[in-house]
Amino acid sequence: MKNYSSEIKELEELLVEKELLLKRERILADKANILFSNNKSMFEEYYPDIGKFISGYHPREDFCLHATADGAANFVPSGSSIPLYGDAPLEQAQEQVDYYTKNANYSRRNYFLGNEVKTKDERIHIQYIAKLYNSFLECSGLEVLKELPEHYPTCLVFGIGLGYHLPALLEKHTFDYLFICEPDEELFYASLFCIDWSKIVKDIDEQGGCLFLNIGIGYNEFFNSVSAISEDIGAFSFINSFCYQHYPSDEINKAIKEYFDNYYHLHHGYGFYNDAITGLSHAIHNIENNIPCFIPNREGVQSMKNVPIFVIGNGPSLDESLTILKNYQGKAIILAGGTALQTLEKAGIDCDFHILVERTKLTLDIQKAIKPESGYQQKNLLAVDVMYPDVYDLYNWGGMGMKGPEAASSFVRLQILKNFNVNVRPLPGAGPLVCNTALSYALSLGSKDIYLFGVDNGAVDVKQSHSKLSIYKDKNFSDKFKPLEGASIKLKGNLDSDVYATTFMSAAKRNMDILLSNLKDVNIYNVGEGAEIENAYPTREDELLLSNLPDLDKTKVIADIKKNFFKAIPKNDLEADLAFDTFDELCDHLISIGKREFNSRNEAHELMKAQQRVIYSYRKTKYEHLFHMLKGSLLYIHCPLVTLLYYYKDEKETLKVFRKAFDVWLDFLETVKVDFRLNFKTKCNWSRPEFLEEQCENNEVTTSA
Repeated sequence: MKNYSSEIKELEELLVEKELLLKRERILADKANILFSNNKSMFEEYYPDIGKFISGYHPREDFCLHATADGAANFVPSGSSIPLYGDAPLEQAQEQVDYYTKNANYSRRNYFLGNEVKTKDERIHIQYIAKLYNSFLECSGLEVLKELPEHYPTCLVFGIGLGYHLPALLEKHTFDYLFICEPDEELFYASLFCIDWSKIVKDIDEQGGCLFLNIGIGYNEFFNSVSAISEDIGAFSFINSFCYQHYPSDEINKAIKEYFDNYYHLHHGYGFYNDAITGLSHAIHNIENNIPCFIPNREGVQSMKNVPIFVIGNGPSLDESLTILKNYQGKAIILAGGTALQTLEKAGIDCDFHILVERTKLTLDIQKAIKPESGYQQKNLLAVDVMYPDVYDLYNWGGMGMKGPEAASSFVRLQILKNFNVNVRPLPGAGPLVCNTALSYALSLGSKDIYLFGVDNGAVDVKQSHSKLSIYKDKNFSDKFKPLEGASIKLKGNLDSDVYATTFMSAAKRNMDILLSNLKDVNIYNVGEGAEIENAYPTREDELLLSNLPDLDKTKVIADIKKNFFKAIPKNDLEADLAFDTFDELCDHLISIGKREFNSRNEAHELMKAQQRVIYSYRKTKYEHLFHMLKGSLLYIHCPLVTLLYYYKDEKETLKVFRKAFDVWLDFLETVKVDFRLNFKTKCNWSRPEFLEEQCENNEVTTSA
C-alpha cells in the first residue's frame, strides 16, 4: 500500500502556511485601514492639497498590498512585475537606513579650502566675506564628518515607496527641514496604508521642524519647487543636506540628477547689503528726479494684447534675423537689450525702447563709451528702479519698473501703495540679465505675441558669444569690453545644436523657463539657434510669417505705453518711510541673539535659526525693504556657517572656529547699522577698469559675491 504520510505532511504544512498568510492578511488589512483613515484625516487638516488628492484618488483595479512574514506589506508598482521589497520589508528598510546613515551622502559646498582671501574691494559685504573665509583657515587638518549625526540641518529623501524607511530614519535622527520627493502618486497612496504619517508629522512639528512633500511631480518640477521654497524660507534650508534615495527608478534618478545639476543655482544670486543700499539710494534719487514708474493696469494691458513685441538680445543667432528685423521693424514694438542696441543700429534697425538693468555706475560709463552715432537723445529707455540715476539723463524719455526682489522695489512698492492705493508687484523674473528684463516688460505690457531674437543664453561656439556686429567684435572696443568667460554649462538647444552657457546665462534661461511656465493665451516664439526656453515655440527664421502682421502706428503705440503704464511717484515722506530706528532695533536684536551662550553645534545652530526667523519675519510688511537690506548678506554668511557646524567630526574644535566666524557676522551687523543712516543716498561709484574688462556682458555686471 502506498505511503501518503509525507504528502499529507506537506499538505498540512501548506494549510498552516495558508492559514498564517490569511491571518497576516486580515491583521494587515485591519491595521492598514485604521492607518489610512488616520492619515487621510491628518492630511486633510494639515496638508489640504494632499488631503484633496487622497479623497479624489482612484487606485487601479488590481491595486493590492500583500502581507509579508514580518507583518509588513509589499507592493508591485504599476508597470512592474517585481515587488518593491523582499520577504522582510521592515528589516530591509532598517538595514538601508543603517547603511546610509553610517555612510552619509551630503549635498554641500566646501567653503574651507584653506586659502587666504585678499580683496581690494572696499564694499562692506565683500570685506566681511573675506574676513569670514579667512576665519576658516583654522579648520585645516580637521577630520570631515562622515556618519550622520543625531541632528542635521536638512534631509532630502528621494522616494517614499511604502515608507518603512521614514520611521526608522526619524527614530534616531532629526532635521530642521525634511523634503520628500515621490514622483509616483500610487506609491504615496499605498504608503498611507503602511506607516503612521500622523506620527511623523506630529513629531516633526513638536521638534520645530518643517516637512515638505512633493508628490506626483516630475524632476523639473521638483527642482523648481525646491528653488521656490529656498526663496521663501532661505537658501540655508537646502545648502547643507543629507541625501537619501530609497529605491531606484527612472523618475527618481532624473530628479536626483536634476537637483545636483542645478545645485549651483542655490549658491548665488542672493544680492547683498551693498547691492541693497545702492539700489535703494538710486530708487530714491529716481523718485526725486520724477522718473515715472511702471504701474500696469487692466485698460493698458488690454490695449496692448494685439501689439506684437520683438525682444532683441545680442546673441550670435541675431545675425541670421537682421534682414527679417529690418524688413518688418514697422510691425512690432522693438525692445533692445543692452548692447543689442548698437548691433541693431549698425544693421539699420531702430529700436523703440532700450532696456538696461544693472545698477552700477559702470552702466553709465559703458553707455557713454559705446554711444551710437545718433546718441541716445532720440531714444526711449525702459530700466529698473535700481538703475544708476544719471543714466536716465542720456535719453529722451525713461521709465523704471520695480526689479524685485530688492530693497528698492519694496520701498517703491510702498510709495505706490501710499500714493495711488494700488498694490503693484515687481516685474516678474527681471534678472539676472538684461534680456530677462526685456521679456518681463513685454509680458507685463500685455502683448499676446512675443518674438525672441538673439536671446540665446549661450552659444554653440563659445568663441562666438555675440552677434558679429556686436561691440565685442568691434576693433574699437575689443580691447575694452570682453564677455564673461567660463561658458561650460551645456544647455539643450532651441533648434539643431546644444549651447554652452555661463552661470549667469544658465540662470537667465532658467528664470525664463519659470516665468513662462504658467502663461496662458500668450505666444512666445524663440527664433534661431540658442538655448531652448520651455513653453516658447522653437522657430527658424524662415518659418516666421511676419508679413501677415499689420503695420503699427508706432508713434501712437509708444505714446500710449508712456501714458497708460507710467506715473511719477510723489516724493513726500521718503526718509521717514526708510525706518532708520526700526533698522537699528533689528540689528540690535540680531546681535543680542548672537551673544547668547552655546555649548553644542545644535545650540549654535538654534541661535542662527532664531536670527534667520527674525529677519524673514520682516517679509511682506511695510518694512520689507529692511528684510532685503540684510537677507543677501545673511545668506552669504549663514550658509557657510551652517555648513561649518556640521562639516567636521570634532565638535569641540568646530565650535572654536565657529565662534570666531560667527563674530564676523555680528561685527558686520554693527557696521551696517551705522552705515545705513550715512549712505542711504550715496550713489554707486563702482567703475574700475579691471571690472569693466572682466565683467561686462549684455550690460549686466556681476555684483554677487
